[in-house]
Amino acid sequence: MRAYVLIQTEARGESLAERLRSIPGIVAAEDLTGAYDAIALAGAGSTRHLLDQVIAGILSLPGVTRALPAPVIRSLAERPTKASADRRPDSRDWAA
Repeated sequence: MRAYVLIQTEARGESLAERLRSIPGIVAAEDLTGAYDAIALAGAGSTRHLLDQVIAGILSLPGVTRALPAPVIRSLAERPTKASADRRPDSRDWAA
């Protein structure tokens, strides 16, 4: 399973993304501005693993006050381009 994790910290002004990437299960991490200070994409074998290992690891980082997981239930893997949407199949597009 995959989940985005929205993270709030005490105001320190330092990058959290690098520290997040050191946690097993974190696939990607970005520093943000606004209501949340960082976001991470986590991969886990189960919800329990996500909560017990990944979220616990995030919460153990100094300055982290909240880690809100948002499990992915559906994903658009590839968005069609305009060129492919406009293309009409012809006999050359079909395998013999």
